[in-house]
Amino acid sequence: MDEYTEKTKIWLDNRFKNRDEQGIYYAHQPIYGFRKGHSEPWLINRYINTYQIMRAFSHLKFHSLVDVGGAEGYKAYLAKQLFGVKVKTSDLSEEACKRAEEIFNIESTPADIHDLPFKNNEFDVVLCSETLEHVADVHKSIAELLRVAGKAVVITVPHQSKEVIDENIRKEIPHAHIHSFDLESLNFLKSAGYHVLSRRMRSSLLRIPKVLIEATPIEDCERTRCRIYNAAVPILRKILGKRAAAFLIRLDGFVCKFASPYDGILFIILKDNRYWTKGKKQNISVYSILNFAVPYHYLSKND
Repeated sequence: MDEYTEKTKIWLDNRFKNRDEQGIYYAHQPIYGFRKGHSEPWLINRYINTYQIMRAFSHLKFHSLVDVGGAEGYKAYLAKQLFGVKVKTSDLSEEACKRAEEIFNIESTPADIHDLPFKNNEFDVVLCSETLEHVADVHKSIAELLRVAGKAVVITVPHQSKEVIDENIRKEIPHAHIHSFDLESLNFLKSAGYHVLSRRMRSSLLRIPKVLIEATPIEDCERTRCRIYNAAVPILRKILGKRAAAFLIRLDGFVCKFASPYDGILFIILKDNRYWTKGKKQNISVYSILNFAVPYHYLSKND
């Protein structure tokens, strides 16, 4: 393991031990439900990622899945519930793997994405969501994902300018985005016989509606617009609920088809075109994701 990856592992292990004063685990994904708190911000974008991933899965016939960079196991568990498949997770952080086992009872293996401890073609589908932008070697990581996938690899990454990435690297921000991606970033795989599909996600045109529907107070902000927004949060929560969130999540996919500003990308890499069905094998309701929740998970100070 290289020095950068070792430092990232230390940072992640500390992150996945985060808890509030009551002992409630501070989750990476919105595992406790819509607006239930105790999870990281940008709620709507996280739901959009998950919705588009599950929609991609609905075009595949598969029986097993591993989520590499799977954090506390949220997406793997949803795939298990929606598709009835056998799932595992893997993460650089041992603490993340512990959370996946504790919260979702999912087998989870601590591992470096550059050297995965799985057999060739061990899983029908490999998921790697919001991870490749952090790794030391993107090409080596993708090669490992493809090695352990029997049918397909589904990847999501942010879409950010090279200037932003260069600034992150210059400042040596822990666990920052250190790679920039666009819709053509994985086209090099086509020459090796893979079929690559790419889609825009998370329309930049919808940033303001996303913030309004998230309706979460902004902390440590003295700007006038922050104070106005925070004062309006109770009203926003009453008038903009799950129906508004579901509409916006679906709208994002429609807008991204026709408008170029976007903040995320979904890639589907197929080992054979036959594994992909244009017609969905299963309809995925956005409410199956918005309504998902688990009870608060508590950690002791010694965990």
